[in-house]
Amino acid sequence: MLRRFCAGAAPARVAVSSMRRDWIGGRGGAGWVGARERGGGRRWFSEGALSEEDEHEIMFFSLRHAATVTLKEMHQFGSQANNKRALLLAAQFLHEELPVRLARRAKELKSLPFGLNNTASITGVRKLYERSFFRIRRFPRPNSSELEERFTEMLEDIKNEHSNVQASVARGLQELNEGRIDKKGRLIHAGMHYNFGQFLDRFYLSRVGVRVLIGQHIMLHHPQEGFIGIIQTECQPAFVCGHAIEDAQHICRMRYKTAPAVRLEGDTEMELPYIPEHLHYIFFELLKNSMRAVVERYRREQPDVEWDETNLPPISVVFAEGEEDVAIKISDKGGGIPRSGMERLWTYSFTTAGKTSDMIKQLELEQGDGGAKTPIMAGFAHGLPLSRIHARAFGGDLEVLSMQGNGTDVYIHISKLGDRQVPVP
Repeated sequence: MLRRFCAGAAPARVAVSSMRRDWIGGRGGAGWVGARERGGGRRWFSEGALSEEDEHEIMFFSLRHAATVTLKEMHQFGSQANNKRALLLAAQFLHEELPVRLARRAKELKSLPFGLNNTASITGVRKLYERSFFRIRRFPRPNSSELEERFTEMLEDIKNEHSNVQASVARGLQELNEGRIDKKGRLIHAGMHYNFGQFLDRFYLSRVGVRVLIGQHIMLHHPQEGFIGIIQTECQPAFVCGHAIEDAQHICRMRYKTAPAVRLEGDTEMELPYIPEHLHYIFFELLKNSMRAVVERYRREQPDVEWDETNLPPISVVFAEGEEDVAIKISDKGGGIPRSGMERLWTYSFTTAGKTSDMIKQLELEQGDGGAKTPIMAGFAHGLPLSRIHARAFGGDLEVLSMQGNGTDVYIHISKLGDRQVPVP
């Protein structure tokens, strides 16, 4: 990993004869954007690639291979990042690596078939990736502490700009005719199929990788006790799960006025180096699904009973530590999932909570009235597949087994050593 950070050669640059690079100040490193003299004005990359030269530059970087980075390498290098030299090396690595990852995703977004690339939401996401690509490319190689600090501020701004990408993609899916998606999540057009789910798996896995790399570098500037960047050296999954339980129960109570209890069982004291934010996301999404299923099942089957935490069947979370990984099982009595729905669990278009388009309309309507009044527990069809993406990002996995009429078991596997490669395409 240190060799990667120490790569002295600057990345190959595309010759852009008519383009000059001007420093345009401002927080977040908004400067060093490509500029042309057009009547004395400067051209900003607010709309992504605007010329053939821009597109060639993105194409050039998209053909390069992204470096594979392991959690163990990040942990080891981060422990040395208490000196300016290490931060400079990390910034120089990101200065070279991030444009490759951003360009690969921008190219793939532009190449989507059947008019997907022209939908408003997908176009907006592509332009966001292109804009971020050019902001980094036009920033000088950070070879001083001052430039490194500015570069880090720019990365933080880029990370914030990309926070709503998931919602934009979900809206983009709704711009497609729902009748054009088959039960395997494939888009049907003129008798041909395109597996949009596989594209989204690649896209979101890459997004997780980019956000981890940026987040790690940013947090090395803000050290916290027990953490190396965003990696907690002694992360306790049961403790993280406890916070996710509180958050999920809060949402559930706001929606249904009650929430089932959750029992933690097994090896609740185990610890391992990991990113607690990822664990929280997985736990929160899965527990939210289980709580909704339990409450809705028992209210539907016995509507005359006043269900609350005392009489709803509790959700069970069991922790176990093996030689190779940590396994966690979340079990509920929410009635399970029909076998016909199991095949579509990972398609980004399947949800047991009604149409995604209806959920988005509800959210937009309530936001238009000054803010959501009732939280939406489910229905965007992204929670489960994205939970699996987060589990797989560092060598883990997520599996679902369901017994209709009883409930659902979800198994989470986390790589114990944390030394498997991040499989970013």
